[in-house]
Amino acid sequence: MIKKKMRAAVFEGNGVLNIKEVDTPVVEKGTDVLVKVEMCSICGTDVHIMAVPPGYIAEPGTILGHELVGKVVAVGSEVKSLRVGDRVVTNPNDYCGVCAYCQKNLPNLCENIIPMGIGANGGFAEYVKVSEKVAHKISHDVPPEIAAFAEPLACAVHASSRIPVNPADSVLVFGAGPIGLLFVQLMKARGANPIIVSEPTPLRREFALKCGADYVIDPLHEDLPAFVAAKTRIGVDFAIDVVGSQIWEGVKAVRKGGSVLLFGFNAKAKPVVEQHQITNREVSVIGTWLANDAFPKAVKILENGILDLRFLITHTLPLEKTKEAIEILRKGEGVKIMIDLSL
Repeated sequence: MIKKKMRAAVFEGNGVLNIKEVDTPVVEKGTDVLVKVEMCSICGTDVHIMAVPPGYIAEPGTILGHELVGKVVAVGSEVKSLRVGDRVVTNPNDYCGVCAYCQKNLPNLCENIIPMGIGANGGFAEYVKVSEKVAHKISHDVPPEIAAFAEPLACAVHASSRIPVNPADSVLVFGAGPIGLLFVQLMKARGANPIIVSEPTPLRREFALKCGADYVIDPLHEDLPAFVAAKTRIGVDFAIDVVGSQIWEGVKAVRKGGSVLLFGFNAKAKPVVEQHQITNREVSVIGTWLANDAFPKAVKILENGILDLRFLITHTLPLEKTKEAIEILRKGEGVKIMIDLSL
């Protein structure tokens, strides 16, 4: 039976997050899908939303959380691909399907996108309502804490598709948070060598090595350009900025003809870039945004156990400790933190 009221972590502005009892969402549109949340993980976006001042703006009164897995408990009259009892992960960025970018099959760039946990209620709740088109079936055999990786993994898979990393290509990853560590594993699976990770936090440097990085460096106390030169002679083939502020460091680190992939988002970062270094060294600078069409691939990776993700989970906490979980991540004292809605 679906409860009329549910527990939820509601963002109320200026760093305030309260656990409240709110109305359970109900199916209204024919394409609505109601999901009972099993697990929802903390994202760096949640950390930015809760910062004072915020690094990412969410609507006050919104339930946070968007990296979730759950079971379908109700569907609208027009839903065809899902039924009650199915297990799903969700693309948290509901796209309109009709704008110029959606018509170009670029839903991640939709002009009318509605982001879950920012502009629509999210997964730090017992139930969440989503559109059929953003719900993707996943096997019941995948543990919930692994299935909850679907959204960040889909974003990393889409981003990885934008750079042609081949076996023995060298890669530098800036940042060893959860996304950076996913990139390390994905690059390792492609045969990249060496993989260098730049990360100031000791705990995350340890995890980078566990994920398969060949070298890790503390950029606050070591000379990154000198290190890269010593290991590659001419610079890395690819640099991936997961931080959102390392474009210039990436440009300096890659070889002539190399590529810099910009994944991290930091609206406050204003790095100075010497454009001629891009021009006369033929460096490619590539942006990437959200997951686009990568969710089916991410689901397949999770269902087949291609990546080792379980050890990335450092904490599993109940909904009532969501704010505490966000603070743990902010302090760099955790890697992947799960909110278990069954606790």
